[in-house]
Amino acid sequence: MSGVSRVRMVFADAAGHRREIEHAPGCSVMEAAVEHEIAGIEAQCYGAAVCGTCHVYVEAERFADTGSRSPWEVEMLDALALSRPNSRLSCQIRVDAAIDGMVFTLPERQDALA
Repeated sequence: MSGVSRVRMVFADAAGHRREIEHAPGCSVMEAAVEHEIAGIEAQCYGAAVCGTCHVYVEAERFADTGSRSPWEVEMLDALALSRPNSRLSCQIRVDAAIDGMVFTLPERQDALA
């Protein structure tokens, strides 16, 4: 585990409104966002990485802290109209000390692929 009891994350919508949450480590960022009812994280496939509706942008300088993108995740992100080089599926990022304080920005809309 990460050695911390709570991890702080900030979610910013496309208009710049921010909401900070704290969550226990061990789950995905998507699961934490859903539990805290973060608007804009639709999570239609609830973590199977097949729909693209938990898409977030990660701060470029902290992108490596989110871990590696699998070839499948890269393929999914490439299919999203609003994908950027710093895009991730939040269901593929683990909540742990490495992401403490990270800002996740939501695209202006989620494009479901499923």
